[in-house]
This record gives sequence, structure tokens and C-alpha cells, in this order.
Amino acid sequence: METSKTPIESPPQYLTDAEGNKIAVVLQLQTYQQLLDELDELRCQQGYQQAIEETEAEIQSGDYLTLDQYLNLDEKKA
Repeated sequence: METSKTPIESPPQYLTDAEGNKIAVVLQLQTYQQLLDELDELRCQQGYQQAIEETEAEIQSGDYLTLDQYLNLDEKKA
């Protein structure tokens, strides 16, 4: 996975309750968006990996269609 484009440089700021317990983190909008983007990229990579694992046995056994085969099936239906 690609590392963060811009490191998070500012120290975290916390919101606390009346007893001083940390209950929330305040982030700069740019940092928040960067975290969301990286989370989305991670989920895409996980989905890709899951798809590979789920189809590995089919691919190894030759139980698949190439793109050309799939497109020719579509033409035959027309």
C-alpha cells in the first residue's frame, strides 16, 4: 500500500468531558479527507484481494471465460 502523500504534522487535539476523559479528536479538514481517501483505497485493495482469493480455484482449474469469449457470447445472443 502506498504511504501517505503528506504526513500528519500537527499534534492531535482532543475534546474532553467534564472529568477530563478524551472523547473526540479534532482534525484539520485536509487531514480528515486524507484519512477517508486512504481508508477507501485500503477497502478497494481488500476487495480486490478477496476477489482473487474467491476465484483462485476456478482460475487454476481453467473454469473461466476470457474477455474475447465473453464478448463473443454477447454477440451470439444478438
